[in-house]
Amino acid sequence: MIRVSPSEYALLTLARAVMGPGHYAPVEDLLRDRHAHPARLSPGAARALRDTLSKGTLLSLARTGGWRRRFHLSTPEGRTGRLWERHAPPPLRFSALCFHTLRWLLEQPLAVHGHLPLDVDAEPTTADELFLYRVCRLVMGTACAQGVGAQPQFQRSALCRLGFPDLFTEAPVRPTPASFAPLLAQGGWLLEALQDDLALRWRAVEEAKPAVGDPEKLVALGHAQEHVLGAFLGAAEAARRRDLAGFLLDALRPLLARPASRWVAGLALSRASLSSRAEASRAAGAGLRALGRLAAWDAEHRAVRFFDDDYDVAQRLLSEWSSMGEAGFRLAAERERELATSLSPSEPIPDTLPPPSSESAP
Repeated sequence: MIRVSPSEYALLTLARAVMGPGHYAPVEDLLRDRHAHPARLSPGAARALRDTLSKGTLLSLARTGGWRRRFHLSTPEGRTGRLWERHAPPPLRFSALCFHTLRWLLEQPLAVHGHLPLDVDAEPTTADELFLYRVCRLVMGTACAQGVGAQPQFQRSALCRLGFPDLFTEAPVRPTPASFAPLLAQGGWLLEALQDDLALRWRAVEEAKPAVGDPEKLVALGHAQEHVLGAFLGAAEAARRRDLAGFLLDALRPLLARPASRWVAGLALSRASLSSRAEASRAAGAGLRALGRLAAWDAEHRAVRFFDDDYDVAQRLLSEWSSMGEAGFRLAAERERELATSLSPSEPIPDTLPPPSSESAP
């Protein structure tokens, strides 16, 4: 039996919550209040933390979709199977970033404004990226989410930005295609494993938009979505990994049957100017606009001839995306067009009206 101090026990409990099923309630007190943290871990606690991170990683990857038999372009010709059948076991290396982040989560009362920032200047490993993603997943929708989203270490994480665009609407730095290069290396195994989870996250973001009544918040969210999807889709195309954009289809396809007005239902009660609401309505279609790029890819796949080198891959991607199909892409474009034009005046309204002419005087 490993003996640990109370502060080490609290840190290990938080680590299990991050890498486990992701239930917030059991660790709410640890995150909302200030707690003592260990300056360093005893050998037994260090072994327990390594064990929690390594085993938790494998379980979380399996739970979030790694168990599914999928087709992915992890090889040039593509491969079908579960995650561990498509990839050799990847090297998982957690840096000191994880320990410092856990210690910061314990020390700072995240529900209180003005807590100290997470001061870790380290480039995250792929395993660290998953850990940061799991932290965001744990706190999303709680009083602690804003405190996490304000930290530069999380803002620099390409995976966090991709999975939680609604958490980083005020992040000053935009992701770039180069930001996703580490995630696309080694066959992109982490992005493959998180396809189901990413789809759930993006659907949740879209389903929350009708409740947003502040045009500025909707604009900020739309911009955050556009920036991260533009960078990610550019990186995926350059790496010949269009298959990794499939989560976006899974997220938005079930929502296309609803009218475009549903996306911006909250704006109906807003007293903001017409131009502000029109800008917000257009921003609400950010995810739908990104589907236009996938529609262009889909059209390219249909144009590949049977004697071309990429014919088999193109046909397989067409099959994988068949549930959307040309009709689905057309419907998505129609919904986006409705959002972009629904509140736009046919002619621009001048800021000031001209003085009445002499002929118009009574």
